[in-house]
Parts: sequence; structure tokens; C-alpha cells
Amino acid sequence: MMVSTRLLCGQCLNQPPVYQHCYSAFQYRFPVNHIIHRIKYSRQIALIKPLSASLAEVLRERYHQQTWPEAIIPVPLHKKRLRQRGYNQALLLAKALNRLLKDKSMVLDRGLVKRIRATQAQQQLKASERRRNIRGAFACNKTTAYQHVAIVDDVVTTGETVSELSRVLLKQGVKTVDVWCLARTPAG
Repeated sequence: MMVSTRLLCGQCLNQPPVYQHCYSAFQYRFPVNHIIHRIKYSRQIALIKPLSASLAEVLRERYHQQTWPEAIIPVPLHKKRLRQRGYNQALLLAKALNRLLKDKSMVLDRGLVKRIRATQAQQQLKASERRRNIRGAFACNKTTAYQHVAIVDDVVTTGETVSELSRVLLKQGVKTVDVWCLARTPAG
């Protein structure tokens, strides 16, 4: 599927991302940003269900007559952050999407990649600091035969986290990496 350049921001036109597509249900602004913040930091995980339904609807439209990914890969949290928060919102989102899209024969692979380095929260960093912060944070636990995967995260702002994870997957032989997120920062 060709993505129209009308859908790309200036930064993506100047420096294309390493992943092929990024699909989101919402722009990361009020009220969605507040809802995602409540999911992430106030343990209001029931809010994932309606947001994931909206994302599933977007995905069904985008992949209409296109090949779906073989696997859904949630962005992993470092074990330290997972202990602090008690859950990985990307994994919960991936599980919800896997249930909603069960007719698409994708597997939820939560064990393929891990976060091997604890990083500072990306939202606290300037865009220029995010790439350095996330570099080398992920590794594959095993080899994979997947050719096409979808990385799932709650929010994509600068895209550094999903880009770093995409690089790791592409080095393992994955040919196509798509990104699925609830919300994306509006192009400036």
C-alpha cells in the first residue's frame, strides 16, 4: 500500500521513518491525552477497551484488501518500570486488539522482544534527547520467521521508541514493520 504524501509530516518527508506505516485512532490532544494519561498513571485500564475498539476500526479500514501483519508486538517495559506501574499499557492494548481482530489470524507475541535497559521516561525529554535515551534499549529474545509485524504502543510522539524497536526487528529479518497506536502527536 502506498501512503499518500499528504499523510506525511515534513519531518517524515525529510527523513522517512524505519517503519512502513503508523496507524492511530486519535491525535494526541485533549481529551484523548488526558484519557491515556489516566490509563498509564492512574490505573484506569478499563478505558483501554473503547479506545482499542476505535483503533481496531481504523485498522480494518487501512488493511482492507491488504495483508495483515503476522504478529502483534507490544512495546515492552523494563522490568523496573513494570514493577512500579504494575502493568504494561501497550500489552493491554495489544491484547484488546488481538481479541477484536481475532479473525485476522495474527498472533500476539509478547516474548519476542524485551527492554534490556531502563530508560528515563520519554515524555520528560526534549525531542533531541529521546533518540539517545532509547538507543540500545531493546533486544530480541529469539530468532523470528515473521516477515510482517505490527508494533503496538499507546502514543507515538517523536517516534523514537517505535523506530528503535523497528530497527531491532528489521535486524532480525522482519521485512515490514507497521506501528499501531491509540494516539499520535499532530504534525507540526
